[in-house]
Amino acid sequence: MRKELKYELRYGRIHPLTELPDRQRFVNTLANSTANKLALLNVNGFWNFNHSFGYEVGDQILKIISQRIQRRFSRAVVFHLGADLFAILAGKEIEQAHFLQNIESCLWYFGYSPIEMENEKIYAPLRIGVAIGYDDLFLNAEFAIKQAKRIGKDLMIYDAKNPSLCNPQSNAKADLTWENTIREALKKDRFEVFAQSIEGGKIQKFECLVRLRHEGRIISPYLFLEHAKRANLYANITKIVIQKSFAFFADKRAEFSINLSLSDILDQSRVDFLLEKMYEHNVSEHLTIEITEGEGIENHPEVISFLTLLKSQGVKIAIDDFGTGYSNFEYLVKLQADFIKIDGSLIKTINKNATHKAVVEAIVTFAQKVGMQTIAEFVASEDIYLTCKELGIDYFQGYLWSEPTPFESLVLH
Repeated sequence: MRKELKYELRYGRIHPLTELPDRQRFVNTLANSTANKLALLNVNGFWNFNHSFGYEVGDQILKIISQRIQRRFSRAVVFHLGADLFAILAGKEIEQAHFLQNIESCLWYFGYSPIEMENEKIYAPLRIGVAIGYDDLFLNAEFAIKQAKRIGKDLMIYDAKNPSLCNPQSNAKADLTWENTIREALKKDRFEVFAQSIEGGKIQKFECLVRLRHEGRIISPYLFLEHAKRANLYANITKIVIQKSFAFFADKRAEFSINLSLSDILDQSRVDFLLEKMYEHNVSEHLTIEITEGEGIENHPEVISFLTLLKSQGVKIAIDDFGTGYSNFEYLVKLQADFIKIDGSLIKTINKNATHKAVVEAIVTFAQKVGMQTIAEFVASEDIYLTCKELGIDYFQGYLWSEPTPFESLVLH
């Protein structure tokens, strides 16, 4: 028995649940392989399946996922590295174009083909990181999947023939630099809240957006928020946005919105802080909470409870960036949305792209039938605005009217 255990620890074994070779076998195979392509796959929000349905159902979902992957990659070697992480290792005999086509097909299939279990339709969308042609495939595939999560993409591909400006080493240095910058900004109150107008209503509406003032420049959140999350400083920034926006709009005849992430809603201290400031400044009737689509957010009972509480206090709910990822209308109903903010990637070309126009038209039709209102983001020209108006969109936001502006520069009627 001891010899068998030593053998398994050294050379690995077959995973008893998925019947796939495990992490140790993967490491050994990779070390002695001439393979030049590696994909790492995990399931977005998988831990929530265990939380919602129990570990037994979670295990069955994993088993079905492993079978689906094996069927689609019969010429490659599939490994189960643990939890919801899988690896697909492929050699030079599989053409790169064919391998990537299978990856994209797999991504689409998992996103739109639910697993039916216990009278539930369970969607298990994937996130995939791919490395091609590197000496250290595993390091670069790991970095790719982390980068995908970091920037909110479903797929990230790193190809040694087309090197990225990002790499594991430079990214670690950037994290340290940004962490120092963010800590210093928190100490010296350099985080500011700007507002961008949302046009189309009788009462003025604004979206509140955080900015960092650093060395005389105004820095977009796209450059620092992910670094703040990795440094465990994101909660501090959320609280600053809540405090400053609630205090500013407390005595204004205007409606305003702030953005909350899944991590904000699942953190009791941030929820308590929001409720405390909401009651202190009496802004519930003017407040809209924007939630970004994705992350399996609708499957969390805590999220539904939180939104139900807010709705009972007169707060409105907006679903941000709708139309990207694995958008579905059931999601909107479950989250009790008042507004659907249509993603800018659809709006920016709506006057030129017939497919995007058709998608937006479907969203607007649904919204009108269930009593929700729509907001077009990234409206940057008169042509885009007129197309959106023609489709029946209710509100409009973009540079056609205003850029995000500091509170002190806002023109309020």
